[in-house]
Amino acid sequence: MDFGYPQNLSPEILKLYITQEGVRSPFTSKASDKPIPNATLQVTGAVGWRREGLVYKKNEVFLDIVESVNLLMSSKGSVLRCDVTGKILMKCFLSGMPDLKLGLNDKIGLEKESQMKSRPAKSGKTIELDDVTFHQCVNLTRFNSEKTVSFVPPDGEFELMK
Repeated sequence: MDFGYPQNLSPEILKLYITQEGVRSPFTSKASDKPIPNATLQVTGAVGWRREGLVYKKNEVFLDIVESVNLLMSSKGSVLRCDVTGKILMKCFLSGMPDLKLGLNDKIGLEKESQMKSRPAKSGKTIELDDVTFHQCVNLTRFNSEKTVSFVPPDGEFELMK
Protein backbone atom coordinates (compact mmCIF):
# COMPACT_ATOMS: atom_id res chain seq x y z
CA MET A 1 0.00 0.00 0.00
CA ASP A 2 1.18 3.51 -0.80
CA PHE A 3 -0.25 6.31 1.34
CA GLY A 4 -3.10 4.02 2.43
CA TYR A 5 -4.16 3.13 -1.14
CA PRO A 6 -3.81 -0.47 -2.37
CA GLN A 7 -1.50 -0.76 -5.38
CA ASN A 8 -1.98 -4.42 -6.29
CA LEU A 9 -5.32 -6.23 -6.06
CA SER A 10 -4.44 -9.39 -7.99
CA PRO A 11 -5.83 -12.38 -6.04
CA GLU A 12 -2.91 -14.61 -7.04
CA ILE A 13 -0.37 -12.25 -5.51
CA LEU A 14 -2.44 -11.45 -2.43
CA LYS A 15 -2.79 -15.19 -1.67
CA LEU A 16 0.98 -15.34 -1.25
CA TYR A 17 0.88 -12.86 1.63
CA ILE A 18 -2.52 -13.37 3.26
CA THR A 19 -2.59 -16.83 4.82
CA GLN A 20 -4.41 -18.68 7.59
CA GLU A 21 -1.13 -19.59 9.30
CA GLY A 22 0.29 -17.91 12.38
CA VAL A 23 2.89 -15.19 12.15
CA ARG A 24 6.45 -16.20 13.10
CA SER A 25 8.39 -13.74 15.14
CA PRO A 26 11.73 -12.66 13.61
CA PHE A 27 13.37 -13.37 16.99
CA THR A 28 12.70 -17.12 16.94
CA SER A 29 15.64 -19.35 16.09
CA LYS A 30 13.78 -21.94 13.98
CA ALA A 31 14.08 -21.29 10.24
CA SER A 32 11.00 -21.33 8.05
CA ASP A 33 10.44 -24.26 5.69
CA LYS A 34 8.71 -22.18 3.01
CA PRO A 35 10.81 -19.95 0.76
CA ILE A 36 10.03 -16.26 1.17
CA PRO A 37 8.44 -14.90 -2.02
CA ASN A 38 10.18 -11.99 -3.71
CA ALA A 39 7.75 -9.20 -2.79
CA THR A 40 9.50 -6.53 -4.82
CA LEU A 41 9.34 -8.52 -8.05
CA GLN A 42 5.75 -9.59 -7.45
CA VAL A 43 4.54 -6.05 -6.71
CA THR A 44 6.56 -4.04 -9.24
CA GLY A 45 7.25 -6.68 -11.90
CA ALA A 46 5.48 -6.75 -15.25
CA VAL A 47 4.24 -10.32 -14.74
CA GLY A 48 1.79 -10.16 -11.85
CA TRP A 49 -0.47 -12.91 -13.15
CA ARG A 50 2.04 -15.77 -12.89
CA ARG A 51 4.07 -17.07 -9.94
CA GLU A 52 7.72 -17.87 -10.33
CA GLY A 53 9.07 -21.38 -9.86
CA LEU A 54 6.12 -23.35 -11.26
CA VAL A 55 7.17 -26.89 -12.17
CA TYR A 56 5.05 -29.55 -13.88
CA LYS A 57 6.00 -33.10 -14.76
CA LYS A 58 4.12 -32.74 -18.04
CA ASN A 59 3.88 -29.36 -19.80
CA GLU A 60 0.45 -28.92 -21.39
CA VAL A 61 -1.44 -26.19 -23.26
CA PHE A 62 -5.08 -26.51 -24.29
CA LEU A 63 -6.56 -24.03 -26.76
CA ASP A 64 -10.30 -23.71 -27.41
CA ILE A 65 -11.79 -21.42 -30.03
CA VAL A 66 -15.47 -20.66 -29.47
CA GLU A 67 -17.28 -18.88 -32.31
CA SER A 68 -20.81 -17.61 -32.77
CA VAL A 69 -22.30 -16.79 -36.20
CA ASN A 70 -24.95 -14.05 -36.30
CA LEU A 71 -27.09 -13.56 -39.42
CA LEU A 72 -30.04 -11.23 -40.02
CA MET A 73 -32.04 -11.73 -43.21
CA SER A 74 -34.96 -9.82 -44.68
CA SER A 75 -38.26 -11.45 -45.63
CA LYS A 76 -37.08 -11.40 -49.28
CA GLY A 77 -33.99 -13.47 -48.45
CA SER A 78 -31.32 -10.79 -48.69
CA VAL A 79 -28.70 -10.58 -45.98
CA LEU A 80 -29.11 -7.45 -43.84
CA ARG A 81 -26.29 -8.08 -41.38
CA CYS A 82 -23.87 -10.90 -40.68
CA ASP A 83 -20.88 -11.28 -38.39
CA VAL A 84 -18.92 -13.83 -36.43
CA THR A 85 -17.88 -13.30 -32.82
CA GLY A 86 -15.47 -15.52 -31.00
CA LYS A 87 -13.06 -15.98 -28.17
CA ILE A 88 -9.93 -17.98 -27.51
CA LEU A 89 -9.86 -19.85 -24.21
CA MET A 90 -6.63 -21.34 -22.91
CA LYS A 91 -5.67 -23.73 -20.16
CA CYS A 92 -1.93 -23.69 -19.44
CA PHE A 93 0.14 -25.96 -17.26
CA LEU A 94 3.68 -24.90 -18.16
CA SER A 95 6.85 -24.86 -16.07
CA GLY A 96 8.84 -21.67 -15.55
CA MET A 97 8.08 -18.38 -17.31
CA PRO A 98 7.32 -19.37 -20.92
CA ASP A 99 6.94 -16.78 -23.67
CA LEU A 100 4.30 -18.06 -26.10
CA LYS A 101 3.54 -16.77 -29.59
CA LEU A 102 0.29 -17.32 -31.47
CA GLY A 103 -0.03 -16.38 -35.14
CA LEU A 104 -3.40 -15.21 -36.48
CA ASN A 105 -4.81 -15.02 -39.97
CA ASP A 106 -6.00 -11.43 -40.36
CA LYS A 107 -6.82 -9.20 -43.30
CA ILE A 108 -4.10 -6.60 -42.68
CA GLY A 109 -1.23 -9.09 -42.52
CA LEU A 110 -2.34 -11.08 -45.56
CA GLU A 111 -2.95 -8.01 -47.71
CA LYS A 112 0.51 -6.65 -46.93
CA GLU A 113 2.08 -9.99 -47.92
CA SER A 114 0.12 -10.14 -51.14
CA GLN A 115 1.05 -6.56 -52.07
CA MET A 116 4.72 -7.34 -51.51
CA LYS A 117 4.51 -10.28 -53.89
CA SER A 118 2.82 -8.06 -56.54
CA ARG A 119 -0.28 -10.21 -56.67
CA PRO A 120 -3.82 -8.87 -56.45
CA ALA A 121 -5.33 -9.20 -52.97
CA LYS A 122 -7.94 -11.91 -52.57
CA SER A 123 -10.54 -10.14 -50.43
CA GLY A 124 -12.80 -13.21 -50.08
CA LYS A 125 -10.08 -15.40 -48.50
CA THR A 126 -9.08 -13.16 -45.60
CA ILE A 127 -10.51 -12.67 -42.12
CA GLU A 128 -10.98 -9.16 -40.78
CA LEU A 129 -10.43 -8.69 -37.04
CA ASP A 130 -12.46 -5.87 -35.50
CA ASP A 131 -12.86 -4.81 -31.87
CA VAL A 132 -10.30 -7.22 -30.42
CA THR A 133 -9.89 -7.44 -26.64
CA PHE A 134 -6.87 -9.20 -25.10
CA HIS A 135 -6.01 -10.57 -21.68
CA GLN A 136 -3.59 -8.38 -19.70
CA CYS A 137 -0.74 -10.85 -20.34
CA VAL A 138 -0.60 -10.07 -24.09
CA ASN A 139 2.18 -7.81 -25.38
CA LEU A 140 0.15 -5.25 -27.36
CA THR A 141 3.12 -3.48 -28.96
CA ARG A 142 4.30 -6.75 -30.52
CA PHE A 143 0.77 -7.47 -31.76
CA ASN A 144 0.54 -4.05 -33.43
CA SER A 145 3.95 -4.38 -35.10
CA GLU A 146 4.23 -8.11 -35.97
CA LYS A 147 0.56 -9.24 -35.87
CA THR A 148 1.45 -12.12 -33.54
CA VAL A 149 -0.05 -12.61 -30.09
CA SER A 150 2.96 -12.84 -27.76
CA PHE A 151 2.37 -13.47 -24.04
CA VAL A 152 3.51 -15.05 -20.78
CA PRO A 153 0.38 -17.07 -19.86
CA PRO A 154 -1.17 -17.23 -16.40
CA ASP A 155 -1.31 -20.65 -14.80
CA GLY A 156 -4.65 -22.42 -15.30
CA GLU A 157 -7.67 -21.32 -17.34
CA PHE A 158 -8.11 -17.84 -18.84
CA GLU A 159 -9.60 -16.02 -21.85
CA LEU A 160 -6.74 -14.98 -24.13
CA MET A 161 -8.75 -12.79 -26.48
CA LYS A 162 -12.23 -12.06 -27.76
